[in-house]
Amino acid sequence: MLTWPSPAEMAEWPTPNYVNPVTRRPMVMGVEITFIILVILFTSCRFYSRIFIVKGLGLDDLMMLIASIASVGASIMMCISTGAEYQTGYHLWDVRPSLALNSASVGMIGMASQLLFVVITVFMKISVLLTYLRIFPSNTNKYFCWTMLVYVFAWGVTCFCIELLQCNPVEAYWLPLKYPNTTCMSEKLIYWITGGFNVLSDFLIFLWPAKDLSKLQVSFKQRFTLIAMFTLGFTVCIAGVCRIWYTSVYLSNWDILWHGAGLYIMVTIENSIGIICGCIPSCRPLLSRAFPEIFSSTTHTSDGKSAKTPTEKGFTSLSGDARSAARSLGRGDEHADPMPSMPSPVRTASRRRDPDAISQGSEEWIMLQDRFTSGEKLMSPDIV
Repeated sequence: MLTWPSPAEMAEWPTPNYVNPVTRRPMVMGVEITFIILVILFTSCRFYSRIFIVKGLGLDDLMMLIASIASVGASIMMCISTGAEYQTGYHLWDVRPSLALNSASVGMIGMASQLLFVVITVFMKISVLLTYLRIFPSNTNKYFCWTMLVYVFAWGVTCFCIELLQCNPVEAYWLPLKYPNTTCMSEKLIYWITGGFNVLSDFLIFLWPAKDLSKLQVSFKQRFTLIAMFTLGFTVCIAGVCRIWYTSVYLSNWDILWHGAGLYIMVTIENSIGIICGCIPSCRPLLSRAFPEIFSSTTHTSDGKSAKTPTEKGFTSLSGDARSAARSLGRGDEHADPMPSMPSPVRTASRRRDPDAISQGSEEWIMLQDRFTSGEKLMSPDIV
């Protein structure tokens, strides 16, 4: 149960300020609005890339859309909760006595925030895992993703039921005065158990790609960019740890509305960064057009010269002799050699059917690349 102030502590409260109290409303509004914009922006970029550039949507896109809608809805609800009607982010001594008449609404917002956190987390992580299944085709990755999908789904169902049914009857959670003799589950136990297993999955899921991305045979700049994009998920892990820490502060302090606002901020940061990280890989086609020097798919030959990534139609560029012949024929040059010597064709090595090969069978841009090894060129289809 939450900690309530003792009579001695209440006697030390400062004089209430009902006119212009110090609140956390500006901080909550700033964080929530910022992440609302970022979530909408990255989700929109994801769907623009998938619909108009890649021209194909997947189940992972639908899962991320649900998570994004729930995240925006939760952020809007948290902004509303800081208003004078609900006074989240206020010190208890500055709370108007009339708020007691509206305590049920405050409790409902608290319950809704817990349930929405579970919904957002589950759909966001399912989307990320489904994306991994598409872009990392190895058997090891498939086993990992399917195992984590079961884990995340089981965690979500368990947490949703526990948090919804933590009091009997359910409405006793937001109407404690109406049910004074009701015994609810320990909120500390609920937060610690559900939060701990959630952070564990954060580390496993968001840091999983780093081991494969470090092996890609691309330029240092591209490797650094890819690893930075995926390991941005480490921020989600740190946010999860910080949320658990701040939850302990919230549960051990009687100034629940003041610290509740801080907990809302932690939850928003964790979920929103997770959604952004999950959207970045699918945003790459759009980013490649906007920032080609950073996100373009170029490779390097053994002599250090760069080459464009081949498309499904093959190479369209001509060798030096062929280009010279074409220019000569175009000018009608009578002295041009009508049959210039053509260079020997580049040998194309077929893909080995290695079930754990990093780049085999991938449908995404990350794992498809040209490889130049011992004078042989492995051609991959265009990356989308």
